[in-house]
Amino acid sequence: MMVSSQPSRKVKKMLRAAGWIPTTAQGSHTKWRAPSGRSVTVPDGHRSISPGVYRQILRAIEEESR
Repeated sequence: MMVSSQPSRKVKKMLRAAGWIPTTAQGSHTKWRAPSGRSVTVPDGHRSISPGVYRQILRAIEEESR
C-alpha cells in the first residue's frame, strides 16, 4: 500500500471515528488506545506524520475493525 505523509489532525480524527481514545501524553506524542487494549502513539501538534507511521496506524485501525 502506497501512502504519503498526513497531518496529525487528520489521523487523530480517523482514530476517534474508529472508537480509539487518547490516554496519555508524553512530550510531543499521545498514546491512543482501542477498546480491545491495543495502542498506537501519534505525534502531537500540527506536524506531518511520516508514511511509515501512518501505515502502521492504518493497519492497527483495520485490525481492530475486524
